[in-house]
Amino acid sequence: MCKVYLCKDRGETWRVRVVDTETRKKKSYLFPTENEARDAMPGIQRAYRRPVGVKMSKALEEYGEHLAMRGNRPGRPNRPRTIETTLGRLGKVFTADVVTGELTPAIVRVLWDAFKARKAVDTLLNTLAQTRTFFRWMNARGWLKHPEALDGIEVLGRRNRGKPQLTEDESKRFLECALGLGRAGDVGAVAAVTALVLGMRASEIAERIVRDLDAGGTKLRITSAKTAAGVRTMKVPPLLQPLLRGLAEGKQPSDRIFGVVNRHWVLRSVKRICTAAGVPVVPAHGLRGTHARLAVEAGISGDVVAASLGHESFATTTASYAGADAVAGAAADRVADTLN
Repeated sequence: MCKVYLCKDRGETWRVRVVDTETRKKKSYLFPTENEARDAMPGIQRAYRRPVGVKMSKALEEYGEHLAMRGNRPGRPNRPRTIETTLGRLGKVFTADVVTGELTPAIVRVLWDAFKARKAVDTLLNTLAQTRTFFRWMNARGWLKHPEALDGIEVLGRRNRGKPQLTEDESKRFLECALGLGRAGDVGAVAAVTALVLGMRASEIAERIVRDLDAGGTKLRITSAKTAAGVRTMKVPPLLQPLLRGLAEGKQPSDRIFGVVNRHWVLRSVKRICTAAGVPVVPAHGLRGTHARLAVEAGISGDVVAASLGHESFATTTASYAGADAVAGAAADRVADTLN
């Protein structure tokens, strides 16, 4: 977008100055009188008139740089995976060639209705919150003609606390199947075992490098996480130790234990093992919840379980993973043991 100014130049001449608000480039036109300058201004404005804003592809590119360098909270730049998720969601709502200034309430409503089909409530709530923040950022740069375009868009329904989990018997069948495949050389099966017995996030599994496997393969270090509590050292159970050592053997310290993979590969591996084991197909996060519930039911301290999962408090573990029934059951068992 360009702005056109009229100003008195040196001597008796008048200047019409054009400033590109995006590139900050300037161009001037000189006229001998003020009247001539004013008469020329409408034509100059028409010549430089452009749509407000930029293409969505450019907006998303610059927003990604903003999130990486500064973040929406000063001094709190976002982690690469968070940026990837945010831009991925925004990119699914808005086509790359749409001009940001053309996003009217009617157009935004059509785009949102197309996006929300077959999406879970949690995904819609998160995406809408990220879109509102994105709009505020674009509006501050003068890229929107309708910053209110999201007004009236709401998400109906409640958040789903926690993911589907396996029962104890199903977990045993899953583990038996995954161990068998892992010992036969199935790398994805080893990742699935890791998800269940250590309760790690899919991204944490995918990102582990050889030097994270410490103390002869008995410890696995998580060196970066979305919260300070997520940085931790996990004790590797004996059944998993030889599998991880086998994957690390012959690799450099900075090499990925599971190879060049991402969290989506872990998700696919878990679902594949579920099918092979003949148990309900659950996501990798569902195994994380299964791990937490089984640990609590076994009487492990809530604080210990929370620390193992990388949670800052046991309240998070209870709300989204272990569940109040598991906590109550463990408490009942402890009371019964005390009375007996």
